[in-house]
Amino acid sequence: MNAIGVSVSLLVVVFAILLVLFYRMRRLKPQMAGYASQRMCPACGLITPRSKASCQECGKAFVNAPAGRQARR
Repeated sequence: MNAIGVSVSLLVVVFAILLVLFYRMRRLKPQMAGYASQRMCPACGLITPRSKASCQECGKAFVNAPAGRQARR
């Protein structure tokens, strides 16, 4: 093989590697599964599970969001 053939082959290999990396980056999705199950206390700012009716730190009761607001989500 001459120098031009080696250069073209190397260029094709580098292009294929970049294409595979680009494809993998586009497929990545953020991991946000745990955020929906938490909320922040408006009084003290502690992150608390949605299953609790009041804050674990200060004891303030949570107010549920209006039904119309959740229906739009």
